[in-house]
Amino acid sequence: MPALWDLASTANVYDEQDVNRFNRLPVWMAEQQVARLPDWNSYDFLPKMSWKPNQGDIVQGIIAEPSPITAQKLVPTNITELARKTVVSHYERTNTSRVKHHKFESPKFHFLPSFRDFRKKQLGYATKDLMRQIGTGNTMFNRWQMLQQSPTCYIVGKTGTSTGSIGFEGAVPVATGTDTTEPKDANFFQSVLASIGADQAGFLDYRTICSIRSGARNILGIVPFDGAPSKPRENEIMKGKWTLVGEPLIYESLTVDPYVRATREDARDLINSEFSGVIGGNILFKAEKYSLRIAADGTIPAPEIEQQLPSTGYGSDARFETVPNPAYVNAPLGVAFFMGYNPYEIIDVGPPPSEFTGAPVDLGRFTQLKWNGEVRITDNVLVKDADNQIDTNKYGEYLQLFAYTTMAIIANTPRHCVPVFYRRSNQPWANVNL
Repeated sequence: MPALWDLASTANVYDEQDVNRFNRLPVWMAEQQVARLPDWNSYDFLPKMSWKPNQGDIVQGIIAEPSPITAQKLVPTNITELARKTVVSHYERTNTSRVKHHKFESPKFHFLPSFRDFRKKQLGYATKDLMRQIGTGNTMFNRWQMLQQSPTCYIVGKTGTSTGSIGFEGAVPVATGTDTTEPKDANFFQSVLASIGADQAGFLDYRTICSIRSGARNILGIVPFDGAPSKPRENEIMKGKWTLVGEPLIYESLTVDPYVRATREDARDLINSEFSGVIGGNILFKAEKYSLRIAADGTIPAPEIEQQLPSTGYGSDARFETVPNPAYVNAPLGVAFFMGYNPYEIIDVGPPPSEFTGAPVDLGRFTQLKWNGEVRITDNVLVKDADNQIDTNKYGEYLQLFAYTTMAIIANTPRHCVPVFYRRSNQPWANVNL
């Protein structure tokens, strides 16, 4: 069974893990080790904000906004005449976020597999696997909110008319993504894919990345990620670095990017080594493990699937391998994120109310509320007997892993995050004569 997301809290209350899922003797078995790509959070550089109990479930941030420069010339009157004046006033803007929660569980584990099956300490592996899903889920929550709340996007190689400058789109749906509302939905994604440049014209190459940087700085006024820079000196432009987060293929393809190869310095060896370093001198790249990819119909395919393998004639026939999902690997629409200074802040939700976390002596409670994503184990489960009657786990035959998570993200300056839509290709320069 794969990881099943977005189920109701009452789903699978009585489900048990198949006791015949894993292999056991009498044939001789050797436990094999396999190396897998590590998991990581590509958005851990975003700033954090602490939420405290008894402050409600809605967080509202307040930011003082400077007054705009509303003229390109100033023509004072003569000193002998009545002077004119400029009246300066400013506003403040607010950002709002709501605290969310989500539960993670395993099926119920019967003691029998741990008693008779070959592989020992299966609960330990299941715990690590559940923790992996929790971490990945938190990353995907933050990314989805950033996509939905960002007011501007960039469409690579966009055909037809455009709002603002070529590629930048300001008339996009914007709102907080909820379990019932998706402003940027499948219809929006389909319209984006229809307007992206064909073939290589729609891929996120070196020159396009640098064009996005220039537009971010000079058109959108995005402040560089490493903070508000000092004023430029003679013969230089405003300094600072931006961050681009996306699939590793974007960075890997720079090795064979036609523009990079045509303009590289003589000392750079792109034949025997891959492209390395900061893009364009001031764009930091962060690779995502599971980048956001969208199918042609606007749906979002799962990154991985369980593939059943043919039976070997020995042991369990439930032989599955977790592999990349072909629909995800070949998805035509990719999304990267070009970011400047503090577009969003991750909210660190504090502890639950003390009445639900304190010592269980007063109320005779044996469970405590923990919503920090900690994986715990319990035998407080309901089971079904042979007659399909519900009973308690009074004999202690079953265990279950579970975790309760709370999460929230609040916009700071969302226009400092530009989702970049591009046409994906697993070999973008395969048909280009380098």
